[in-house]
Amino acid sequence: MNFSQGAILHLNIDTGSSSTRGFFLADFDGGTYEGFIHQPPNVGFLMQSNYENDKRRSTTKTSRVTFRQGSDWVFRIVGEIPGHAGTKTDPNMSKADLLVPKVLAFVGLALDRVPELSPDRVKLVINFMLPISEWTEYADLESDLLSCLLGGFGYNGRHIDFAAVDAKGYMEGAGMATIPPPDITAYVGVCGHKDANFIAVEDGRPLAYPKSKTFEGLGMSSIVNSVMHFTDDVQGAKAVFRFLALMDKPNKQDQARKELAALIKPHRLEQKLTQTREGFNKNWGEIKQRIDSDRGIKQAQAFYLVGGNAPIYKSRFKALFGSAFKPLNGAIKQLSDEFEEINTQWAYRAIDVWMLHLHVTGRTWTPKGVKEYVGAK
Repeated sequence: MNFSQGAILHLNIDTGSSSTRGFFLADFDGGTYEGFIHQPPNVGFLMQSNYENDKRRSTTKTSRVTFRQGSDWVFRIVGEIPGHAGTKTDPNMSKADLLVPKVLAFVGLALDRVPELSPDRVKLVINFMLPISEWTEYADLESDLLSCLLGGFGYNGRHIDFAAVDAKGYMEGAGMATIPPPDITAYVGVCGHKDANFIAVEDGRPLAYPKSKTFEGLGMSSIVNSVMHFTDDVQGAKAVFRFLALMDKPNKQDQARKELAALIKPHRLEQKLTQTREGFNKNWGEIKQRIDSDRGIKQAQAFYLVGGNAPIYKSRFKALFGSAFKPLNGAIKQLSDEFEEINTQWAYRAIDVWMLHLHVTGRTWTPKGVKEYVGAK
């Protein structure tokens, strides 16, 4: 590949609590290259000596980054942190301290996927998505990220400087907001790792509080934590998810039961399975009660369900919203067919940022497919 001065690298990134995930599109003279990237969401402090002396090759699980913070260079490890299982991030880190390393690691991973790109000849265009609870700080985070990118940064021992950089923050739901007709009020339910968020959409954009709502603590992590203390929260969440996904299909639960049995002492298994069912039913009961008492959500003209836990809630939300519930089967299938790393559950986690990715690169999704990318304008 021969990249020209006009090469552009588009990155659209969701910085959610369960994972950092998103899409890249390298647009260069002679063609385009597109892909999906995801990485564990952990961020940890790193000594300068460890950054400089650790020669591990980059992987999608672990990255080392360094960037300027004020007059000092700081060093971070991002993704899978050795010696720490699951999703464990230092609680003393600020939102900027978390966002900047995650995004810089994602940039590095994208460059790894297209090694022919020379950053000093490339314009970088980044759009990052923030949880609604962090949206009020987007302007500061935008500024912090731009400052780090414009000043150059280090990734796995490599110094990276781009020819030009644009960065813009979006609230979660911004991708899904491109789907509903502009003349209706819609809601996007995001069944996430920590919380359940309900994003109001009007005129093609997501709305902040108070129209949008967060039901705190009603994500999958609350069920996992109520069942047991897993040595690896991610593996535990996966096992619980599979069990709950088959909760209405008892004859198909054997495999999920075996996975949980590997994590739970045999004499406590049945008790824990009962607690899992009860935890899920309690969560759903509280979610349903809050929706029933919220006139805005309940009267949505269109309701879309996304997030990693959407498949286990889908039938319940469909019954609750009736004809206003808009299934995303076509989009989910298309997303999982197009990117081999994405299965159905991952498609529900990535669909919001995918829709944003399509929108900002001049494409739209319809039930008939995606309008073809025709290059940067």
